[in-house]
Amino acid sequence: MAHDVEIRRLVEQACVEFERDLRAFLTGLLRDPHLVDDVFQKTVIKAIEASAAVNRETIRGWLFQIAVNEARELKRTMSRQGRLQRAVWESFSPAAELDTEDGLSYAMSVEEDAAIQNALARLDENYREVVMRRVQKGQTFAVIASEMQQPLGTVLTWMRRALIELREMNELRRLSDD
Repeated sequence: MAHDVEIRRLVEQACVEFERDLRAFLTGLLRDPHLVDDVFQKTVIKAIEASAAVNRETIRGWLFQIAVNEARELKRTMSRQGRLQRAVWESFSPAAELDTEDGLSYAMSVEEDAAIQNALARLDENYREVVMRRVQKGQTFAVIASEMQQPLGTVLTWMRRALIELREMNELRRLSDD
């Protein structure tokens, strides 16, 4: 037990000692200070949770590896969310921008818009608010969190859950099958 406490304390000290280097490294990977903050926090949490697995001689490299893994996971998540956001964003295009010469295309687009609007209306109010702010207004998650007075992690979770719910809705599945 005393050994576990000692290792945990060592990891916590290393997180403080290498914070500046980790943040600089993450800034190079992510290019967004809000994302850097988020990934750094996740790195510290993961490091503390996994402190029993650390080798004292390689603790710096171990921390950087955790940071890289967290940054990659964030980028994968953002990429998945981006695909759905583009689909939702495209559904908000004004009808005037549609090629009205092709009646079938226009009718299908109206049907797609209605399906997306219906799916969004069925989301939890908070989930819908995050999706609309991110997709329509192009706000970053940090700005959304600030304006909604919620922690960044909560806003990211709401977005992730909204995307999961949207993917599972039958009317949107039909659109992707067509």
